[in-house]
Amino acid sequence: MNSKALRFLLPVLLNATLAPALFSTASAFNAAHLELLKAGVASWNSMRSTHKEFLPDFSGAALKGKKLRGADFHNANMSGANLSQSDLSNANLQGALLDSAKMSYCMLIRANLEHTGLRGANLESAVLDGAHLHQAILGQAILKKADCTNTDFSESDLRECNFREATLVNANLSGADLRATYLWRTNLSRTNMRGVKVSENTILDSGKYASRLWADNHQSFFVEDPPPISANQVSSASIVEEAPQIVHHQKSDAPALPQQVTGSTMPERDTDNSKKRFASRNIWRQSDGPAHVAYDREQYEQVKSNVFDMNRMRKSNRDIRINLTGASFDHNNLSYADLSHALLQYASFKGSDLGDSDLRSADLRGCDFREANLQHADLGCADLRGANLWRTNLSRARLAEAIVSGSTILESGKKATPELAARHGLIFVEQ
Repeated sequence: MNSKALRFLLPVLLNATLAPALFSTASAFNAAHLELLKAGVASWNSMRSTHKEFLPDFSGAALKGKKLRGADFHNANMSGANLSQSDLSNANLQGALLDSAKMSYCMLIRANLEHTGLRGANLESAVLDGAHLHQAILGQAILKKADCTNTDFSESDLRECNFREATLVNANLSGADLRATYLWRTNLSRTNMRGVKVSENTILDSGKYASRLWADNHQSFFVEDPPPISANQVSSASIVEEAPQIVHHQKSDAPALPQQVTGSTMPERDTDNSKKRFASRNIWRQSDGPAHVAYDREQYEQVKSNVFDMNRMRKSNRDIRINLTGASFDHNNLSYADLSHALLQYASFKGSDLGDSDLRSADLRGCDFREANLQHADLGCADLRGANLWRTNLSRARLAEAIVSGSTILESGKKATPELAARHGLIFVEQ
């Protein structure tokens, strides 16, 4: 669009769209606003500086791969917009609404995101080097493998955010809320974490759960916080059933599982609290007999054909329930699969590659993992009662508070015992 056309259309477009933009909360983007943006960043910024009252609406807009460096989007509604692979470096997004926005591989170098709403946004592999997110709200946002070097997250809401394998070198997290935040394998070198809030559901970079002792040693605050409740979980009435007897032991510094798993020692907790946590996180607990519910055929085909498509589906629909009970995945490549909280009871993974997979809190009772690869996999809080892990590669896997019983066969071929569980940071359940 040339400058003459823009000067002619601008008053018309503003008159037609300004009033609705001030009061509307509709989720569909305003096509007229998109036309104004197509004129270029310079024209867009000039228009915004002239019309201070103008509030752009790009909610749900397709802006993938766009060159928007230095664009002025302050206070804009961009919730649900697709900004993946776009360049927003030095952009002004202060106070913008970006809830559920798709921003994977997005360039946000030195962008201003102060007071911005990013709840549930997907920022996987995004580059936020030097970005400003002071007092931003990122609850449940995905920042896996994101480059957050020198990023300012001070006083931000980062509850339940996923920072797995992200880089937070020299980042400022002072005063941030990290309750139930997932930081396993995150690079926290020279990160300022003074005054952060953590809870027993916060997973640290070591794979261990945060504790009051950790908070005291890091000038932080330990907050008593119930486990996060997701839409996948059953109602509270269905988890009131009596929890099985748990044999709980003192913390051990031994590696997790003989000669392989490291850094999965269990935080100190009182027995009653551990029982409550077990009952609430094992959210699809059924009887100890074989499951009678058939697995979801569509989900099964999707996992077998393309794990990354399944992962994207889960990111876009977090309420979906994954049911692959009794399914066979023998000798399949399932590396990086997102199977957290999935129903996988009696599924077979013999010889399969599950490296770097997410199996947190999954129901893995009776699963066959013989000779499978679970390197770097996260099995924290997973239910492994009756699972067969003989000759499984568990190198650097995370097993903090995974649940085992006397019928669980460990990688050594031995059955789990209370003593082995205590040594390796597991929870042993008497069946």
